[in-house]
Amino acid sequence: MLKLDYWLAKQEADPVRSIERVEAGEDPRAESFRVEERAPAETQRLTHPGESGKVQTKIYELVHRGGRTFERARTAWVNPEVAQRLNQRKVATDWIRTLGNYLPIYFVGGYIRDKYFKKVSKDVDIISLTPLANVKQIFDNLGIKYSEHSNAFARLKFHVGDLKVDMISTTADGLLDNLRQRDFTINAIAQSVTGQFYDPYHGLDDIKAKVLRTPADRSLESFTEDSSRILRAARFLSDFPVKPHGSLLAAMPDASELVGNLKPDRIGWELKKILKTEKPWIGLRFLSTYDIIQYICSDLNKLRGLKQKGRRKDVWDHTLRSLKAAKSTDLILNLALLFHDVGKGAIEKVNGNFPGHADPGSKLTEKTLARLGFNKNTISRVSNLIANHKFLDEMKQDPDVDEIKKLVLELRGDLNRFFELMKADSKGAGDLSEDAKKLETFIRSVKSSLPDETGEEDETEIQKLDEVPRPERKDGVLLEKSGDPTPSIESKVLNEIDESMFLLSEDYPVAAEVEDLIKLVGKK
Repeated sequence: MLKLDYWLAKQEADPVRSIERVEAGEDPRAESFRVEERAPAETQRLTHPGESGKVQTKIYELVHRGGRTFERARTAWVNPEVAQRLNQRKVATDWIRTLGNYLPIYFVGGYIRDKYFKKVSKDVDIISLTPLANVKQIFDNLGIKYSEHSNAFARLKFHVGDLKVDMISTTADGLLDNLRQRDFTINAIAQSVTGQFYDPYHGLDDIKAKVLRTPADRSLESFTEDSSRILRAARFLSDFPVKPHGSLLAAMPDASELVGNLKPDRIGWELKKILKTEKPWIGLRFLSTYDIIQYICSDLNKLRGLKQKGRRKDVWDHTLRSLKAAKSTDLILNLALLFHDVGKGAIEKVNGNFPGHADPGSKLTEKTLARLGFNKNTISRVSNLIANHKFLDEMKQDPDVDEIKKLVLELRGDLNRFFELMKADSKGAGDLSEDAKKLETFIRSVKSSLPDETGEEDETEIQKLDEVPRPERKDGVLLEKSGDPTPSIESKVLNEIDESMFLLSEDYPVAAEVEDLIKLVGKK
């Protein structure tokens, strides 16, 4: 495998390198979709991070500099939950690297991309340069429980702790074709477990230049092969500090109508991912520019060009401004913000305004989200927020305690989201008044006078939406640390790897054979 690494890394006559690439940044349209850069460090002077509950941890990141790519570790202050996820990912990927003792494998795609952009991946894609039949035999010997799947490629899926791993198989020659078929160059990078990079489509250069483009600049062909890539482009523009390359933008007028061929639940799945990014309004603006919002919701599309009294721009612009003002990655809140004014396109305008648009908007949202495949719990919570989002205007003059109690009972766990929706809607409209803040204080005071169980904020269902799926018992069980007499792991190779990261077969005789397993995996 090392010989292959060096052969790939040292190839001087790579046929892909001769492909003419259009230089980045030449299309002025790209700038309008670019995510805003963060303020320089010197302008972000904070108090000592330890005072805000943050902890120190090591961050492992990839750096592309001076034509070289290397991994470095640095110490940073982060929230405890982020530190935990970073440590879990490091342990899990170290464990995956031990598989390189048995298999020629490459990390590929989002795992490498996320390291450059300082994000924590929820899953890992790997490619084996040996047939899956051989991989399965090795996995069986190691006691790794996996499941087999087949869509575009036959694949094996397994878990290392809470990290999902997806493995496909190809040959050394097939690796180039596999990378060429990927959606964007920033996802078409492979890295061996020994650290060697294989980057035939210049993904590392595009990451450094912060450019989003398709491999070999074949955007229209790529979007025709899989039109969901257009929605993924919107997601990446929202989630990473990149701008679309001119070749991608040139393909959009001809490619945009292809989104209409997608199944509604696939559109809903991609919409959910867009709304959980750091800056969802960037991707939504990209989709609306090329008339793709109509495939998400025709009533939402009617907000484009719809004017309202007292506002300089249309209702769609207000929707995007509200999403931007919220600064949220919360799915429920962002869905409510996206659809909160959808009813305005379905009712008659009265004196330049849209009185009573909340209820029809709530009903339209229910139908749209059901069509897009969202679950009943999400639909109910989002539509309820939209039905009540004009509460501020209704209560501004004369707050009614009974109505507020009713609101608290209706919203329960979404009361905080209601406040955030109310404030973002107000900011999006350019309203800098203190009315929203005063009403929030009053509602909270009323809520505090109610029994403790009234309006209790139960986040269980929302956590289920966001959490990384865990392996079920029928597929395997996690060997967890406990007070039982199970032998501890002493292997030099695996000594730093928590036992809870190992996925074992449910019927694997752990107590009797774990030492043999450890010796087997620990061999160099």
